[in-house]
Amino acid sequence: MKVQRWSKLISVVWAGSICLVIFYSLTPRVEFPVDFWEADKFYHFIAYGWLSILPMIGYSPRKLAVNASLSMIILGILLEIGQLYVPGRMFSVADITANTLGVILGIFCADYLRPLTEKLRRKLFNA
Repeated sequence: MKVQRWSKLISVVWAGSICLVIFYSLTPRVEFPVDFWEADKFYHFIAYGWLSILPMIGYSPRKLAVNASLSMIILGILLEIGQLYVPGRMFSVADITANTLGVILGIFCADYLRPLTEKLRRKLFNA
């Protein structure tokens, strides 16, 4: 029962994070808090890494978690296609590459974070 509460909490955070990524991906001309050459690729990488870490630490079995994480690559591709129809935005293979690398690194990082998140889950939910 306690694991279900953890999964629900992660699901809410994940859904909120997905909504934020969709919103900012389809918003015309987003201003970044820190701007440098190719800053958007860095933001893509971090955002999609985060989107892939969440299911990896929140769901089991592992196959479900990996599939949920990998689905973020599809989301990134669809959002890039959607940007073709947003003024001031454009389709970018480099963004898709940054998204994909973020997802892959997120999956690997989550494997290392899993013991820490298990401790956190037990501490929060006494499970």
